[in-house]
Amino acid sequence: MKKIKPAPLASIVVALFLLISSLYYLIIQIEEISLLPFWVGGLVACLVLLSGSALALHRDADGTHITWTRGRFLPLAADLIYLLAVFLLIFYGWIGPDLEIQLLGLSATFTYDLVLPFLILLASFLVIKDSINLLYGYSTRGREVLVFSMVRLSAVFTLLLLGGIISVILFRGIGAISWEFLTQPHFRLGQQGGISTCIEGTFWLVMGAMLISAPLGIGAAIYLNEYSKHTGLKRIVTIAVGCLNGVPSVVYGLFGLAFLVATFGLSLLAGSIILGLMNLPTIILTSQEALKSVPNSLREGSVALGATRWQTIRKVVIPSALPGVLTGLIIGVARAAGETAPIMWTAVTFSATPVHMFYGVVPDVTQPVNNLCYHLLNLIYFLGAWDVEQNAWGTALVLLALVLSINMVAILVRNHYRKKISW
Repeated sequence: MKKIKPAPLASIVVALFLLISSLYYLIIQIEEISLLPFWVGGLVACLVLLSGSALALHRDADGTHITWTRGRFLPLAADLIYLLAVFLLIFYGWIGPDLEIQLLGLSATFTYDLVLPFLILLASFLVIKDSINLLYGYSTRGREVLVFSMVRLSAVFTLLLLGGIISVILFRGIGAISWEFLTQPHFRLGQQGGISTCIEGTFWLVMGAMLISAPLGIGAAIYLNEYSKHTGLKRIVTIAVGCLNGVPSVVYGLFGLAFLVATFGLSLLAGSIILGLMNLPTIILTSQEALKSVPNSLREGSVALGATRWQTIRKVVIPSALPGVLTGLIIGVARAAGETAPIMWTAVTFSATPVHMFYGVVPDVTQPVNNLCYHLLNLIYFLGAWDVEQNAWGTALVLLALVLSINMVAILVRNHYRKKISW
């Protein structure tokens, strides 16, 4: 039975405290760090525990002698020197409120509440690494545990980062949310009023984009996967679609400004077309993967029963691939709702003019509209000059809630249709 080593375990516990607290300060960005004395004590404790564990490490679980090779000693010594350096920087106050770094004639100033938590965060990772190595005597099992621990920490770090972003936006934006904010247009450059016209304009832009991209994207995916016989052409089209998926959104905006605005003017139609073109690669690729996941045995069975190719696609293939197709469509909706660059030159305006409707149902596609992303961008421009900070956070919260809700719907739809499919 392996003997438990309390010193490395204690250093891991201290390192986890340093990791979580430093990550909290990095996300929240609080100027006054109240946990500074605990960080100093934690660094000292880690130095003592790691040094003591290294001196006491003579035999592994099997009783064989463990030698300190250069590959083991130098990384541990470097980590201990780093911990000591961070401790001295804090103890002697060498990390001030403004840390200026000059290199090649260029200088940059970093805030105290950013530099210090980052140094502590890095120290915590190093302590966890060394503690696991010392706990398992630098064995193969220790390296395996170290890798899996880092993978788990990466997952936890991602969740904490996402939770931190959502928490900050929720905390700062919830005060602006009210019925008036959601149902009234803005005025006085966004200082007063709400975002009703922004929500309305975003809705019609997304609907227009999906009306353009959904039929084209699904149709192209069906042709490439079910009808195309030319392997070379199919490969070229797939590569081209993948390249289009990586084109920056600002390039689409420039294309729309050069070609669509010259034809349709600054309008809802131009914005819907450019967003639809942006969504095409995503819908084509996701629909292709969904169609590929349908077993060929289902197609062969349908043809054997006398069905035509189109009947097989319509009655067998598409229903079986529906979860993946719908997921791609909803991801396209989320992307269209969160884009700014493609529409800021083709479709949107900062004025709070509502969407003009024909018969109360059909929007006037020749007129510009407002949009949540563009509205938030303008409010950010006005920060410091006008009192718009609370409304900016409120707009960000509504936009975030919209995107998260769409992604949640995608997950629910996918799970619902997956339960109905069996082969």
